[in-house]
Amino acid sequence: MGYLIQLDAYEGPFDLLLDLIAQNEIDIWDIPIASITEQYLEYLYSLQEQDLAITGEFLVMAATLIRIKSRLLLPPEPVEEDEFEDEVDPRLELVEQLLRYKFFKEVASFLQEHYSDASQVFTRGQMAAPLDMTPIYTDPVGDLTVTDLKELYYALITEVEKEEPVHSIPSSISLPERMARVRVQMVGQPRITFRDLLQDSSPAEIVVTFLAVLELVRLGEIAVVQYQSCGPIDIEPFALEVEVQ
Repeated sequence: MGYLIQLDAYEGPFDLLLDLIAQNEIDIWDIPIASITEQYLEYLYSLQEQDLAITGEFLVMAATLIRIKSRLLLPPEPVEEDEFEDEVDPRLELVEQLLRYKFFKEVASFLQEHYSDASQVFTRGQMAAPLDMTPIYTDPVGDLTVTDLKELYYALITEVEKEEPVHSIPSSISLPERMARVRVQMVGQPRITFRDLLQDSSPAEIVVTFLAVLELVRLGEIAVVQYQSCGPIDIEPFALEVEVQ
């Protein structure tokens, strides 16, 4: 009466499928969908009987297995004589996902194993430098004493506190906003240089401006022209005809 499946804790539906494939000694490239689907659903029924929650990803995988199973049971569609396209195996996408999951799981297990081994190794470390026990004299800087230095220090602190604090707010601009600014700067201008767009710009704004120009070129709104090698880069509206000298 069905399959006996122990309720192990699986990290996800792919983990469960790989376990079922291993238990049945099945070739991952030739999965018997009908059998695997039955065992997979049996596991979900077992969870329901014990009032255990079933996450959405397990239900999505169940629907995927049922869909693949139904496609394999349907008769093949008639193909005209002129059409010689190879029929795609409906299991192929699932197999590729399983192989990717298996690869990353094995890599994670390998890294975890080596991390556990490395955590058991303790190096001797670097020896501490010997302490300098040289006494500090009361006149370290010429004729100044420690008391004189203390008074100078507090005088400097007092002068600094008198200055008004300066609050600098970093400017941030998004790519759509920078594209809009470029469009505004181009209004009524036959051309504008790329250097003109970078006036009073921070390094981050220069990068965003460069990306905005590339995006406007891709959209066909502007053209970028350089009339001579290592010369200035001109930006012109796309509607204008560009004459390359």
